[in-house]
Amino acid sequence: MKSDANAKLSELLYDKNCYNVATIFNPLSVRIAEQVGFNVGIIPGKIISLDYLAEPDLMLLSLTELTETVRRIAKYAKIPLIVDGDNGYGNAINVCRAIESLEDAGASGISLEDTVLPIKYGKTKNPDFLSIKEATLKIKLAVDSKLNDSTSIIARTGAYPYHGISDVLQRGKSYESVGADALFYVNINSENDIEKIAKSHKVPIILGNNSTQLSLKELSEMGVSISLPGHNAYYIAMEAYRSSLDNLHKTGKYGDFNIDIDYINRLSNEEKYSKIIKKYM
Repeated sequence: MKSDANAKLSELLYDKNCYNVATIFNPLSVRIAEQVGFNVGIIPGKIISLDYLAEPDLMLLSLTELTETVRRIAKYAKIPLIVDGDNGYGNAINVCRAIESLEDAGASGISLEDTVLPIKYGKTKNPDFLSIKEATLKIKLAVDSKLNDSTSIIARTGAYPYHGISDVLQRGKSYESVGADALFYVNINSENDIEKIAKSHKVPIILGNNSTQLSLKELSEMGVSISLPGHNAYYIAMEAYRSSLDNLHKTGKYGDFNIDIDYINRLSNEEKYSKIIKKYM
């Protein structure tokens, strides 16, 4: 377990700045994020499900597949990683194993949401949410299951669009009361409600799918530690891949893309292995 990375994440959460996080899905992406200058990355279940299975985020990705992915990334990561643990892959018993597996794989922060997963029969539109009591006890177990005190357990709620601000604040306060290290609020589209949330808690606040026009400076002044506008970097990369293949198929050429192959070689440790080959082979 990477105690240094865990400490770095805790420091970032409490340093009174607000950060964007990089969407991470493989070892090369984390190296790019570090080189660009990001201080923290997030491994989202939705993106790993797409990248690993080419399937939607409907709990088709197993805990083993997620853990394997996190381990491959964390082995080379120098920045702390927040991992999307869905709802803990089941009930409270499953939460215990999920925390143990993801922490051992190298997660510095693990988010657990209060959505009922997988989707219940007959529920095709609005999601169901756990009762506050059950969700709170799952967060409590996650906190109690940590092998390393410096690992951050991040309680996540997406109930805002369906239940409103009063309900999510009640949920957040309950999760905070049992030791959640940070609170992750998703789809908050009101500046006033963001301010209410930040003022209602003593632990760091993370915003997911932040659609407001607030700058990082404004968010930091409100008390928000991390803002995640979405995962467009991944989608843009996939669109560039599709476009280049489309050009190749239609014209026999990839098209006009600015590629720095030396940069890719540096990221992939080309020089390191060239030296090994020269010295030992």
